[in-house]
Amino acid sequence: MSLDWLTWLFSPQMPGGTIAVLLISMGISFLNAGVYRLLITKMVGWKEYRKLQNELKKLQNEFRQILRSKDQEALEKFEKKRRRMLQIQARIMKPQGYLFILGFSYILVWWFFLIPTYGAAPLAVIPGFMELSVVWWYFLCSALFGTLSYRVFGIIVEEEEEK
Repeated sequence: MSLDWLTWLFSPQMPGGTIAVLLISMGISFLNAGVYRLLITKMVGWKEYRKLQNELKKLQNEFRQILRSKDQEALEKFEKKRRRMLQIQARIMKPQGYLFILGFSYILVWWFFLIPTYGAAPLAVIPGFMELSVVWWYFLCSALFGTLSYRVFGIIVEEEEEK
């Protein structure tokens, strides 16, 4: 009797399968955000990462304005700053490179666990629109919890209004 809930959770039908895939995607999203935050802290440093993000955002905005103005002289003057912009991007992207490698393990979770367990059976329904298979349901849950987990861990930079 104690394994009845586990059997229900991994049954290839609603609502057990729906909840299981939701929990799996939530767990993977929070694990992913936690690992990313740890990589940022170890490789760049959290305060330095924030400072670099803000500097990069300012440089990108300046670069966009110069491109829009089509001012060749300003573009030439910006060249040194552009090199700095590329250096910042490379430094910020380093933790993301490691995270990209980790992302392949999620494909293994799909391929060897989720798809064989739940198959093509619908796991969720958007009323009046469509039924979602495990792949689409996982994608939606992952997008939701990915955004939420990045906000919880403070990885997404909020837009600051300049006065």
